[in-house]
Amino acid sequence: MTELERRLTQLGRELDWPETPELAGGVRARVEAAAERPGRAEGRRARRRLLPPAGLRRSLAIALVGLLVLAGGVFAAVPSVRDAVLEFFGLQGATIERRDELPAAPEFRPLRLGERTTLERARESLGFEPLVPSAAGRPDAVFVKREVSGGELTLAYRARAGLPEAGTTKLGLLVGEFRGDLHPQYLGKIVAETTSTERLRIDGARAVWIEGAPHLFFYRPPDSDFAEAELRFAQNVLLVERGDLLVRLEGAFGRERAIELTRSLR
Repeated sequence: MTELERRLTQLGRELDWPETPELAGGVRARVEAAAERPGRAEGRRARRRLLPPAGLRRSLAIALVGLLVLAGGVFAAVPSVRDAVLEFFGLQGATIERRDELPAAPEFRPLRLGERTTLERARESLGFEPLVPSAAGRPDAVFVKREVSGGELTLAYRARAGLPEAGTTKLGLLVGEFRGDLHPQYLGKIVAETTSTERLRIDGARAVWIEGAPHLFFYRPPDSDFAEAELRFAQNVLLVERGDLLVRLEGAFGRERAIELTRSLR
């Protein structure tokens, strides 16, 4: 199986397809009818009857082109790590790639979280209602980025009991939220074989838990494919869809604590 075939196969698992209609009976009847009425003109008409309806052919073609474009765009996002993709899947707003090795570690940079504000002001400026994990208490700092449609919210929590300090952020918890329906591939994650990646359902919502060796995290801004300045290592992360939102929780806590925090989002 080629790399492209592996990508399309994995993407297919992530898409919701309508049930396949029963076609065998109709095709068999058309073949038998064509065999009973030989002739070049009739043969051409029979072959046309065997084809799917024009609308269905067009839909299938559009779907295939869409998959090819998506696969090409995702795997060309980071120029230095285009090869050796072992696994690919994503959520609304994020893509995750597993690779046999990560690129060179980026230098540590201060977090670029946007403009500092308050929850009250954030509610007025964002295109969605902010969700706050009540199990973590009130955030120590609130930030908003307005570069993306609907805005991006970040909640920062200092380390405390139940929220140990993460080496990647120096915080106990970092929560990010944005409209995943408007930006299907805004967040990118690249994980190595030593990083555990698990698909979950949390109260019916799709989620992905990433744990173990730090993984690479980056943004794809609306006006470009890749923001190298945003490339950094991240620790344990839970990504979860909540309606139109994608919520990202990062910290040094474990899976069960991450799920507890997610279920307390209000």
